[in-house]
Amino acid sequence: MEQAKSKINFDNQLSIEAYGVRIGIKSNRPEIVREIRERLKVLLPNGFEDIAYRKAEYFFSVRKNLKSEFVLYKDRKKVTFGKNKEIFFAYLGSQIRITIAEYAVERVFVHAGVVGWKGKAIIIPARSYQGKTTLVAELTKLGAEYYSDEYAVLDDRGFVHPFPKTLSIRGFIDKYQQVEFPVESFGGIKGDEPLPVGMVLLTEFKAGAKWQPQILSEGFGVLEMLSHTIPIRYNPKFSLKVLNKTVNRAIIVKTERGEAKDFAIKLLSFFENKVF
Repeated sequence: MEQAKSKINFDNQLSIEAYGVRIGIKSNRPEIVREIRERLKVLLPNGFEDIAYRKAEYFFSVRKNLKSEFVLYKDRKKVTFGKNKEIFFAYLGSQIRITIAEYAVERVFVHAGVVGWKGKAIIIPARSYQGKTTLVAELTKLGAEYYSDEYAVLDDRGFVHPFPKTLSIRGFIDKYQQVEFPVESFGGIKGDEPLPVGMVLLTEFKAGAKWQPQILSEGFGVLEMLSHTIPIRYNPKFSLKVLNKTVNRAIIVKTERGEAKDFAIKLLSFFENKVF
């Protein structure tokens, strides 16, 4: 598991490397830089390494203006602003993570929830607001190892690596704003070893939906995963190679789902019968 190695202190800037992606961040307020550094420890659960600022390739700038607004620039282009600190920093965090996901070296990031069960991984590709975090949380309550609620991080063998950030759950404040929970708060445990993928689950919530799993072809699985594969525009050849290796040893299952609690029980039983 990759670990943080950072001990260097900066004043109004910091620069990091994670997954081979080098990012520089500046601010007109040193206290903002310090806060970003602390938040990065949660945003990048496998750590980061400090590097010289001149080596950075992708840049963010955070300014606080006279109106007490936070303003974010990405590569000198203004992308957002606002006074709500938590919403602003959550957006900054997502922009940093997606930049890493787009340009990661020797890794393919797929937007998906991931759990491990008896040495094999279940990947659940899905866009935001599709309920994948809720399903992942229910699976961890049943004893599945938590790998991620945001990205399946795949290597060139098609194995999935842990990206165990806190689970981002909506609905406590409103249906948009997320609240972060460590998996331990659900009684869950984190996985710490790369796993072969046993199942790619394609599912969406539909009230009252019945358990009706269909097993699909590997080719269909790759096609379905493409729209969730972050670096497909920047490194399509490597992305396709990794996706093909991922599905080569997995079953591809598609079904609508009802409530996550009941669905999670049926899913693990089905996985046991079909994979082991």
